[in-house]
Amino acid sequence: MIRSETAEREEQLLIMRVQTGQLTAAEAARQLGVSRKTFYQRMQRGLAGLAAALTPRPAGRPGKERDAEKEALLEQAAQLQREKLELQRILRVRELLQKARVEDGQGTKKKEGKAGRGGSGGRPDAG
Repeated sequence: MIRSETAEREEQLLIMRVQTGQLTAAEAARQLGVSRKTFYQRMQRGLAGLAAALTPRPAGRPGKERDAEKEALLEQAAQLQREKLELQRILRVRELLQKARVEDGQGTKKKEGKAGRGGSGGRPDAG
């Protein structure tokens, strides 16, 4: 139930009048149209809110709440990113090494010449 500012203000004033002894709780409850028990509950809530509002707090802007699960996931994501970069470097080095081997002739099988085994051409002992 949404109450107007005027109704809230009226309830606040009635609570203050009961607290100062100007009015009984039963009379304040009747004016608000609630039971005495409901009035006492609201008064306790209001006084608890007043006490909380008046409790000294540390100076400065309140810190942001920390979400441990979120922080753990962010750290895990950062670690995976670092691992990805390292693996990319390793892959690049391997590619460069493979390219260098091919250019040097190390990465290919040696081709047998015409004088090789099983060939029909130019065997010196064929006769």
